[in-house]
Amino acid sequence: MHKFLFPFFAVFLSGMLHAQTTYEYPRAPKDTVTDTYFGVRISDPYQWMENPEDPRLATWLEEENKLTKKENHKHKHLMALEDQISDLNQYRILQNLAVNITEENKNKRESKYVFKEDYVSVKRSPDLLYKKRGNGNYRLLVKTKRFRIGKEDNVMIAARFVKEDEDLAAVSISHSGSDWREVYFFDLKTGEQLPDTLKYLRGSSHFYWNGKNAFYDGYNKPEEGRVLLDKAAGQKLFYHRLGTPQSSDQMLYRNPDTTGTNIFTFFKSDDKFFFKHFYKYKGRWVKVLSVSDTDPKFFFLKNFIIYPSADSITMNIEEVYGDSVLLRTNWGAPNGRVLMARTSRLNQVTEFIPEYNVVLRQVNRLGKDKIACIYREKGRYLVMIYDLSGKLLKKINFPEGKKVKYFWENDPGARYTNFCVTSFYHPDVWYKLSLEDLNYQPVKSLSLRYDPKSLETRYIKYTSKDGTEIPMYITCLKKTKLDGKNPSILYGYGGYGITVEPEFDVAILHWLLHGGIYAVPNIRGGGAEGLEWEMAGKRLNKQNAIDDFIAAAEYLIDKKYTNPEKLAIIGRSHGGLLVGAALTQRPGLFKAAIAEAGAFDMLRFQKYTTGSVSTNINEYGDVSDSADFFNLLSYSPLHNIKEGVKYPNVLLITGDHDDRVPPFHTYKFLATLQEKGSPESLYLLYLLHGAGHGGAGTVDDSMDKLLFKYHYLYNQLDLQFY
Repeated sequence: MHKFLFPFFAVFLSGMLHAQTTYEYPRAPKDTVTDTYFGVRISDPYQWMENPEDPRLATWLEEENKLTKKENHKHKHLMALEDQISDLNQYRILQNLAVNITEENKNKRESKYVFKEDYVSVKRSPDLLYKKRGNGNYRLLVKTKRFRIGKEDNVMIAARFVKEDEDLAAVSISHSGSDWREVYFFDLKTGEQLPDTLKYLRGSSHFYWNGKNAFYDGYNKPEEGRVLLDKAAGQKLFYHRLGTPQSSDQMLYRNPDTTGTNIFTFFKSDDKFFFKHFYKYKGRWVKVLSVSDTDPKFFFLKNFIIYPSADSITMNIEEVYGDSVLLRTNWGAPNGRVLMARTSRLNQVTEFIPEYNVVLRQVNRLGKDKIACIYREKGRYLVMIYDLSGKLLKKINFPEGKKVKYFWENDPGARYTNFCVTSFYHPDVWYKLSLEDLNYQPVKSLSLRYDPKSLETRYIKYTSKDGTEIPMYITCLKKTKLDGKNPSILYGYGGYGITVEPEFDVAILHWLLHGGIYAVPNIRGGGAEGLEWEMAGKRLNKQNAIDDFIAAAEYLIDKKYTNPEKLAIIGRSHGGLLVGAALTQRPGLFKAAIAEAGAFDMLRFQKYTTGSVSTNINEYGDVSDSADFFNLLSYSPLHNIKEGVKYPNVLLITGDHDDRVPPFHTYKFLATLQEKGSPESLYLLYLLHGAGHGGAGTVDDSMDKLLFKYHYLYNQLDLQFY
């Protein structure tokens, strides 16, 4: 009898050992709320989560936090991971390849004051210290703790503006990562804070000194209790006289769009202001480039370029030469070209550098009499240097999979400048460029704790659902075997015309050195292949971007880089939306997903903060338009979660003070996944307290998030690092 029972119990025990774990999740309260769009009733039981003051939210978040902590306790090797990443981040810069560039540019004007951050505690943002150059000791200028509006407030220094000839500094601060800003003034002779305070600026606001006074653009005071929910409106340009209250500031210009949908931007060059703004012409909005004197007594915007207010047209002032400006534009040139315009004549332009069959990325001043145009072609950077007559002087090609940075020089007296080249697997490598003969050579070498030659980035093309060829970077160890078993991260963004390019990240390096693969497709909606590429992945074409991302995963699997049990997808902001859409449309294609600060409820995205600004309407559409509504509904991650489906294991990360993509997107998406998705999948929330859209605000929080995120990836994809 026993010889018959033994096989039965062996099979039973084996089945028990390999049974799928199921998870129990906190039950989020549900309301019977519905919205109707074009005759379609949409149930929204978690709409109450949009109110951060709802007491049910704090209770639910507390339960979710317990679940996350429980999972974190399973991460047994966090200290080892931290030590290894920190060790990789320790490298020495050697300056033995060329004469020190600082010596060659020693005639460059040095700043009168030196500033540095002081991390009193890794649990809060740093204070700001300063000293007069040449003095020995630093003095405290800004103690961030003094500017708290509550015990939990994490005050961060967003920017500083120094007026050295007046010994003044203005410091912009943000509360818990919010996009709202306040500006405080300091006397650098004494280190004392002055009584002046400017409120209701935004992260996009500008500030310029004018002697002891200042120009800035600000907004209407937000409604009480709606600071993190409502769109900023009522943008105006002000002139502030030091020593006077903000209420007496002189208003110089009012944005004609009082709703906040369209904003103006400006910059200062010598004694002139240059504006990009909107105004209505014959009942329609047009875009305008204007110039004005910086004397507030004679402030008047004189238009010199008027062009259509079309999302497909960009027009940027890159450099100013007297009464002429260089414009980078795609108007009539999808890949980009450079025009020269006269500020004294309306729409008088000449072509300075024509459009080529490669995408123009940047136009930069290069010393006294040269311009550097930076192009990107097939994963390679190309720099073309011109004189001010438009004559090509030099062409520099850079290797595939590398990125060129800081290729500019604003000092007209400089004889040399420096730039660097980076990649996914090595830090910045610096070069010195002679501005006389345009030859360059390495100026610094790196002493690394690993061999960068053991790694490589491959730039390949794969085919998307509709037959379009999509470029992708794949970075891995050269010895990687294509056996379909490699743990792989697929990172995506694909929006706003932004191109994801090689950039060094020590955590990604750690992943690569332990045998992981890191893939980054330049999907449609981004700007990798020019204007048409961007337009092919936005608004009604948004599904193309999602299809491209999914096809990238299919390529990695088909070419034996990995398999669905070894593949994780990651994205942030627009990339978070991308990840949410991909995992709901193709849940069986991925083992794990990490979405940070993602927009998941695309039907109500427009209702809050920046969701209804023109940039976002152009990217996603207007939910009050029927074509846009049905398109949004087709891919909105929240509305495409289905009952009983086994979704990938999902980690959602958001900041509780994010006022660009409010955290309720994450809350509602998580609650719906936990309610409807198979309990065999793990759905976690990592909530950053006192943080906005930019992510963690303290060193401690940043490191904790990084360790949790990567330990999660190593565990999910079964890649050992210890």
